Amino acid sequence: MNEIVVVALLLIGSLVILLAAVGLLRMPDVYLRMSSATIAATFGVASMLLAVALHFGETGHALHVLGVIIFLILSVPVGSHMLGIAAYVAGLPMWKGTVSDRLKDQISLENGRVKPLRPDIEPEEEADEMEEELP
Repeated sequence: MNEIVVVALLLIGSLVILLAAVGLLRMPDVYLRMSSATIAATFGVASMLLAVALHFGETGHALHVLGVIIFLILSVPVGSHMLGIAAYVAGLPMWKGTVSDRLKDQISLENGRVKPLRPDIEPEEEADEMEEELP
């Protein structure tokens, strides 16, 4: 029974990674490709690591695998998000079918900085005002 679950988890992980590879080839821009790679790195690898933990069946291995899976879930989406913002600031074009550009109003493409919430004052002054408002 344990072997069937291990094989099933390995197949699921392989399928997710295969679909992500297809997504990397088929997606039209870097932002969508990054989404595809993030899903593979998170769910595909987590499924395969669970299979490894079940195969060996020792508590020490299971704890190591659990730690790696938690680290993947916490770090891969954040890293992908940061790479996406860097690609946006670098000026990589979005797919022409993109319907929403939420960063357009938040990040200046001229200098890569976050636009101030209030354009009538300097960012340093705005930060000082925000610190004064904090309790």
